[in-house]
Amino acid sequence: MTSILRCLFSSRRKDTEMKYHIQACFNQFICTGAECEDTCCKGWHIPIDPKSYRKYLQVKGAFGGRLFWGIKHKDRCFRMKGRACAFLNKEGFCDIYKELGRKGMCKSCREYPRHREDYGSLQEVMLSLSCPEAARLILTDQTQGMWKEKERIVIAKRQRKKEWDEPAADLMEDLEELRRTMVCLIKDRSVEWRQRLAMLLALAHDFQRHWNKIRKAGYPYSEQRRRQWGKKLSRRYLSRTAAGRFARRLEQLRCSEAEREIRMAAWMRLVQEMEPVLAGWWYHSDRMCNSLYHQRSIKEYQVLCRQFEEEAAGLEQEWENLAMYFVNTYILGAVYDGDVYGKAKLAVFGTFVIREWCLFRYGVKGRFDRAELVKAAYRYSRETENSERNLDFLEEQLTQNPLFGLEEMLKVII
Repeated sequence: MTSILRCLFSSRRKDTEMKYHIQACFNQFICTGAECEDTCCKGWHIPIDPKSYRKYLQVKGAFGGRLFWGIKHKDRCFRMKGRACAFLNKEGFCDIYKELGRKGMCKSCREYPRHREDYGSLQEVMLSLSCPEAARLILTDQTQGMWKEKERIVIAKRQRKKEWDEPAADLMEDLEELRRTMVCLIKDRSVEWRQRLAMLLALAHDFQRHWNKIRKAGYPYSEQRRRQWGKKLSRRYLSRTAAGRFARRLEQLRCSEAEREIRMAAWMRLVQEMEPVLAGWWYHSDRMCNSLYHQRSIKEYQVLCRQFEEEAAGLEQEWENLAMYFVNTYILGAVYDGDVYGKAKLAVFGTFVIREWCLFRYGVKGRFDRAELVKAAYRYSRETENSERNLDFLEEQLTQNPLFGLEEMLKVII
């Protein structure tokens, strides 16, 4: 086990059995440093953890003085030089790493793009899509989102901040079952790609409806009854006849190409309302919307979509990995707020926004490859997942905006 994993695991300390899921491609990540096409040292203020902050105040000499003046002490973060961290040198390397070594870096810089999702007795360690190199590993992962499971261990040090109660443990079992079903749907290549995402969204909708009934009934609830409906729902969506039945139902929702384009344009305009994290994000988003939805006729847009679908057909595994990344990242988080359906909508929305961005790039360049997909994926992730304000904004819109009702989203998907 690497020191990174030991550091991540050491943050939860209590006499309890713990289970760890580790992303299969996790240990393959190696920072490309100065060769990175879009360094994480630019674009945002980097927070400094308390331990590192105390260490920096103790550094002596000329570099100690530079450290002191290079920190915004009120906010506990590094100062910016333009859009870059003040300690990023002209060669693209970190001067703190150069002077103090890896142990001298703050926790954020030392661990990114590695992060941990905390679900009480379950910890999941994975890479963030917002890093270009991590995005490449995630999208080309041959294991397609598989987890390596670490055996249950006992840790005895610091007590948890919040107890993990029994009802939440029951919910975790339901959510893990749901996520496994979603992964199976995404991987089923006998079903057309768009329909797979439509079925994923409908599954989350049905799950939410049943789950709300159980929560309303209160606990203790019949465990046998709870397990029965969860397994029944999974069997219904994974049965051999499910895809055919669902396809016939989708035909009833199919709208005109003009209406679908208008709805997709509304999705992309919504992205423009987010707080800019990357330089030029709003400009490029506006340029994309104008190019796809205003400068082209409906017929030209349809032709471009068909050509792009043919060009992107060879990257089926990459598209599947992208959808599975969002599912693996978001779905279990519903254990905290109970909004499974909202998490699924966020996953589907992210996948389609990235696909539409790739469509735009194809229209500009006349070609499309894996590198373009990686770039679109990490830029979207950096703009949303690395900004709590933007993530909250999207979750609120997906919950309250009429554009994101089930039927309305299915009309865009199909």
